[in-house]
Amino acid sequence: MNSTNNMSLTNWNFSYYNSEFFKALISFTGVPKGDDIEFVYSATVLDLEEKEVFQKDFKALDEAILFMNTTYGHWTFMDPTQKEGGCSSCEAH
Repeated sequence: MNSTNNMSLTNWNFSYYNSEFFKALISFTGVPKGDDIEFVYSATVLDLEEKEVFQKDFKALDEAILFMNTTYGHWTFMDPTQKEGGCSSCEAH
């Protein structure tokens, strides 16, 4: 899988998949477990109003990433750190 067009171990915390009405991302959350809190990676889908419409928890980050790429990989991949156009992409300098 090409990590520049998919979620990866190096971009999961700021990249997401976007469709016309939804955004799919991974968040790091805590789930109550008795008197403790278990930390998990949550594959989450938000609607246009940023309301959660789906969430699935994973204990391992690589499993959450695989789920996201497999389930939402056909949506538009958004990585805010990747610049498109502009002077930084110019090879004339």
